[in-house]
Amino acid sequence: MAANSATSVVDLDFETIKSNLTNFLKGQSSIQDYDYEGSNINALLDVLSYNTYLNNFYTNMIANEMFLDTAIIRESVISHAKELNYLPRSSTGASARVDIKVYPPDSPSSINMDKYTRFSSVVGGKSYTFSTDSDVTIIATEVNGEAQYLASNVSIIEGQVITEFFTADGSNNFSVTLSNKEVDISNISVRVRESSTVSTNTEWTKVSTVFGINKESDIYFIEPTESFKYKVAFGDGTFGRSPNIGNIIEVTYRAVSDTAANRASKFNSAGGVGGYSNVVVTTVTSADGGSERESVTSIKQNAPKAFQVQERAVTSNDYEIIARQHFPEIQNIAAFGGQDANPPRFGKVILAVDLVQADGVSLAKTQEIEEFINTRTPVGVDAIVVEPKFIFLGIKLTLTYDIGSSKESPTTISSKSRSALLEYAVANLNGFNKKYRNSKALAAVDSSDLSIMGSETLLKPYIIIPQSDILRSYQIETMNELKEDSRLTVNTNVNNYEPAIESTPFTYQGDSSARFIDAGRGVLAIVRGDTSFTILKPNAGTINYVTGEIIIKPITISEATGSLKIYFRPKNKDVMSMKDTILQLNSNDIEVVVNQGRL
Repeated sequence: MAANSATSVVDLDFETIKSNLTNFLKGQSSIQDYDYEGSNINALLDVLSYNTYLNNFYTNMIANEMFLDTAIIRESVISHAKELNYLPRSSTGASARVDIKVYPPDSPSSINMDKYTRFSSVVGGKSYTFSTDSDVTIIATEVNGEAQYLASNVSIIEGQVITEFFTADGSNNFSVTLSNKEVDISNISVRVRESSTVSTNTEWTKVSTVFGINKESDIYFIEPTESFKYKVAFGDGTFGRSPNIGNIIEVTYRAVSDTAANRASKFNSAGGVGGYSNVVVTTVTSADGGSERESVTSIKQNAPKAFQVQERAVTSNDYEIIARQHFPEIQNIAAFGGQDANPPRFGKVILAVDLVQADGVSLAKTQEIEEFINTRTPVGVDAIVVEPKFIFLGIKLTLTYDIGSSKESPTTISSKSRSALLEYAVANLNGFNKKYRNSKALAAVDSSDLSIMGSETLLKPYIIIPQSDILRSYQIETMNELKEDSRLTVNTNVNNYEPAIESTPFTYQGDSSARFIDAGRGVLAIVRGDTSFTILKPNAGTINYVTGEIIIKPITISEATGSLKIYFRPKNKDVMSMKDTILQLNSNDIEVVVNQGRL
């Protein structure tokens, strides 16, 4: 057969493959006079082209699955993640903290509350089961001459407790696959006993690395497998020992409901405590932390980062990666050295944490994160978890649209522009170390409808400070250079004055219309007045216009109208946040003014 150098082997689409085959055959002297479009050979060419096309497609898909970045099938992604020693996150059950008070009819010296003691809660009309995570001994304490049985701040976790039994027979290479794909792998208990006739068993320990492991260690590993399931894998006699043939492996875990039980806030005993049925449960912190299993996209993103960190925290990025990996309920996190805090905290690493569907961070969750992180920090460095601060971005948007080229109503134009700003915020704001860029925000607004001729913004960012009935001072960081106006006097017109700082009203010395205001020259005053100012306190604090720092001298702030907001006027149209502060734009902080015009 004559060679045809024009034949391509890299084309992937059907028509090009068929054209290449046809041209190849036309180049053969023995069959060059055939009618390749109308004869039966056209059907054969279709079959050859279709087969070649399928082979090309199959080979391409196989090649894609060979690399983590291009793999699509979950099993392929998991296999690549194993090479990086990354364990994809399973579903996790919501956890809560409760106080448990037992009223026994007798007077025991103590009451034993076993691990997995059950409690129930209802969320959205559906009942969920919670259970304790460890044994608790409730010691009787005398209160007003009576014995009281109280277990304080007990952790309970959502999920149905399931126990599976396996027999070590060597056929499974000493690994067992759990049957339930909703397993929470953070709460697995593995026990091994000699045989079915022996009642005593040994608790084995879950590990994620081989550091400190020898051939006699009673350890096991958790590994992902197909169909969203996980398996328990034992040692091979080099790193950890294997169960003996005939041993009974007992695995206890919780099958959880992902995020469904989050925000459960009222709990009842579901079977008594220590044999006593009269039990009162008081909620300390509502349930949170429930999350779905890790997605393929998340595994592909996090596996290389986890390999980079290697279970130790050195750089600020390391702290963020480790915390996110172990606590999926973290929505935003920022880590920075204590030397950058105000005031400085040397030898500390500050972790500002914002949780999903949670108002603040509970003390229990703070301690849990700190304890986890501090086992992975260098000697002499301690991690401290703090709640985030917020800068809320208030925007007054004024735009003009061409009524000659649009049939949309002003209400529709307003809705489109508002949505454009919120989409810009989702992509660029609502997190730590973010920067609002006015030009890009206006570009998003202008592109929301072709009829918009132009737009401009008036920025009114603000910070909310807590009310307090006690005397206290405040240190507020706006993190932005402020724009100073002229000095405030009793003759200054309220409508013409543009202070760098101004607050919403609060009650001060009986006056409910008092508010903070920039008096010029770095002085913060307390004033009242609708047309002209009456100065109630001329020196209530200081303002640094360059750094944006505000110091409020000791004062009692009470009875504010709503939340007490401190508005500031940035010198530039771009507003930024740093360190432990989130820059956030909410829909109710956007005011839209729509004007009609013609080109």
